[in-house]
Amino acid sequence: MKIPCGKAAGNIKLTDMKFYYNNIPGVKKMTEKNIRDNDKTSTDAPLGAFVILVHLGLLIAGMTAWLSGDMADDYKRLAHSGFTLHSWVGMGAAFFIFLRLVWGVFGPQNVRFTRWVPFTRERLALVGEDIRGLLRFQMPERPTHEGLSGLVQTFGLLIFLFMALSGGFLFFSLEPGQKATGLAHAVKELHEAGELLVPLFLFTHVGAVTLHALAGRHLWRRMILLKEVREVTPQGKAQIGRD
Repeated sequence: MKIPCGKAAGNIKLTDMKFYYNNIPGVKKMTEKNIRDNDKTSTDAPLGAFVILVHLGLLIAGMTAWLSGDMADDYKRLAHSGFTLHSWVGMGAAFFIFLRLVWGVFGPQNVRFTRWVPFTRERLALVGEDIRGLLRFQMPERPTHEGLSGLVQTFGLLIFLFMALSGGFLFFSLEPGQKATGLAHAVKELHEAGELLVPLFLFTHVGAVTLHALAGRHLWRRMILLKEVREVTPQGKAQIGRD
């Protein structure tokens, strides 16, 4: 079968393209293989039970550690149950942070940091495009973790990593029943200041998921092993509750 080329190729109609696709040996097979290969490395590929477990573990342990932070002020007393609770819950959160970091470096291609962390000019350009879209009450359709979503996720990981490292240092250096001094006191002050960033990230993260849901993309379903639901507007961009 001859395939039109040159000027003749410019006159190919959509029906002709479908005919060539379905009848030329190897073309359909190669195209479907490329689609499957892309799906394997796409950041929208299924998350998997392990990633969901780490996400939920970090959410529960991180929130509990944050909520129990004020209770840890009793570390200066001989009876310091609040500090003990906060310390061990915080170490649990640090464990899940460690798992997420390992998975982000050595895990499948679609969850590795090199695939989505916005450290290149092209990825930062997507972040700027998403911000401009939000100002126009539009949310561009992108794979998970790309654009502004990737920036928010990176911000959250850095916050939890800082809290895990500083909290781990305090876990091994603070002496219950005594006031912190020197380096331990400085790290404690930074750790307490970092606690203010946790609700900022949670508000941003939950707000982003909510906006996506209102715009027709229900990302939250992927976290409970359900199929993601998308409702795309005819213009190809999701509108955010605007009359």
